[in-house]
This record gives sequence, C-alpha cells and structure tokens, in this order.
Amino acid sequence: MTGMRILVVDDRFESRWGLADWLVAFLEAVAVESAASAAEALQAIERRMPDVVLVTRPLPEVEDFDLARRIKALPVPPVVVLMTERNDAELEAACEAARVDFWLEKRHLQARLFSFLEQRFTLKLIPTRLFS
Repeated sequence: MTGMRILVVDDRFESRWGLADWLVAFLEAVAVESAASAAEALQAIERRMPDVVLVTRPLPEVEDFDLARRIKALPVPPVVVLMTERNDAELEAACEAARVDFWLEKRHLQARLFSFLEQRFTLKLIPTRLFS
C-alpha cells in the first residue's frame, strides 16, 4: 500500500508530535496528520479521510469513547486504534462496544502497533541502518 494516511489525536503537544515523528521515521510511504482534540480530529477526517486514527485516552472535553463511536458511525470509517495508560476487562468491553479496531497500552506501543498495522495493511517498515 502506498500513501497510508494516519491521524494522531492527543491533547499533549509533545506526545502528538513525538508519535508522528516516530511513525514517519519507521514506516514507508506514510503521511501523518495530528489533532489536539476530538473536534479537530473530526474536522481533519472530514477534510481528508485517514486510513488509521490513533486516539489517546482519555481526551479532555469528550466522553470516553464518543470520538471512536462518531468515527465508526461514518459510512466508510477508518481503522481506530486506542492508546491508553492501563488496560483492563472494562476497557476491553467498552472498546468492543465502540467498535474500536485495536487498543493497547502506551507502554506497548512500539512492540504492538507496527505488528497490528503490518497485519491489517500492506506496509513496509523502513530498514534500520546501523552506524559504526
């Protein structure tokens, strides 16, 4: 797949841009956009539909799974990945009810996100280069 579009939704500037930089550094042919709120995310989705929306939880000023439900209500919704601090059975049930495609703890982001994206989409990781 060429030209995968990813939208990162996180209210913290450093987290949002750190994740965007990380995705661009390791994934080939990826365009990353970011949003600081649910309202910004919905505007960005309306402008140009991403393939994947990475949403941090919790987001201020929005009910816990409202953004995921609104995205999944679109006629052809993107894949929604929820990033959280802590995972438990209650969170898993809420994610399933909101039709979240994948959820993971932020501490497992690097280990699990690329694996999920590789399985869900045809994409390539940028080969790492070792410097001596």
